[in-house]
Amino acid sequence: MAQGWVWAYPMQSAAGHVGFLVMAAAAEPPAEERFVLQSLAQQTGVALINARLQADERAAATAAREADRANTAKSEFLSRMSHELRTPLNAILGFGQLLQLDDLDDDQAESVDHILRAGQHLLGLINEVLDLARIESGHLALSPEAVGVFEVIKDTVDLIGPLAAERALTIHAPSPPECAWTVHADRQRLKQVLLNLASNAVKYNRHGGSISFTCHAGDDGRVRIAVADTGPGIPADKLPRLFTQFDRLGAEHSKVEGTGIGLVLAKRLAEAMGGGLTVNSVEGQGTTFTLELSLAMEPA
Repeated sequence: MAQGWVWAYPMQSAAGHVGFLVMAAAAEPPAEERFVLQSLAQQTGVALINARLQADERAAATAAREADRANTAKSEFLSRMSHELRTPLNAILGFGQLLQLDDLDDDQAESVDHILRAGQHLLGLINEVLDLARIESGHLALSPEAVGVFEVIKDTVDLIGPLAAERALTIHAPSPPECAWTVHADRQRLKQVLLNLASNAVKYNRHGGSISFTCHAGDDGRVRIAVADTGPGIPADKLPRLFTQFDRLGAEHSKVEGTGIGLVLAKRLAEAMGGGLTVNSVEGQGTTFTLELSLAMEPA
């Protein structure tokens, strides 16, 4: 058989079909023809690659839209279910409070107390889930204003005082001159964040320990409010999971009550108010959460 040359290069039709044009020659094609064939092959290959990239981009955009729809549906479901659950739960709590007014013996009073404590715990969980759903759906209503930091810390200390006393915890709160700044925030949500942090400082503290509130303003126009405890601290390998929903870092196996979404909600609320929430923990010494918000002009 006589020796010859076979050339094949890809071609793409106007309809988008891809094929190969095969040419046979008895001798090697001239350099000019080889250059043309190679250029056509390269251009066709680029066209195929571009078409593939465009298809991948369309698939990614479709997947993103599906994810957004799923997330919206999840938020709407959580919002609706939270409202539906709160209605019968409020009735349970109301009747439980009426039972407390009756002349009960010790066993009956203890049973009613369990009902109310469990109901309040469940109501807190429902409210937190509802707040998260509002944040994720963009429907969280905020009323930002200039809020005095000392007043909010004082209200928080007054609320957690009885819980801290049950565990013989000492609370160190700043004096008015030490925390005389105002921040740009929603007063109710700011108190909610601080109360969440302070409640955790009570629950995860050692008996007879302490809780410290401090605040200072930086040169960057931000005020930092720190809540520190003397608890066991958080291992370094678990810190990245701290702000993960429903992840209690193993505390679910302890007697400490919790839901695993309080810190997530606190961080989301801080960010919604234009701030942030960070943590620093030393195992065996304690944990400090720092809430950062923008400094505001003190109202007249």
